[in-house]
Amino acid sequence: MEESKYAQLDSEQLQEINNLEDKLRVTLIAYDTAAIMSNVSETDNGNGASRDMTSS
Repeated sequence: MEESKYAQLDSEQLQEINNLEDKLRVTLIAYDTAAIMSNVSETDNGNGASRDMTSS
């Protein structure tokens, strides 16, 4: 698996991203893939289906 690399952005770079989001009418969403993969393994019941974690 490839190692994830995270950018350290200064306020000017963040503003540039915000300006591009406005111009393109999109929202950039960043997430930690390790957290996502951990959540998938917790909710996978062995057949690829997720179970409802909110049920009693």
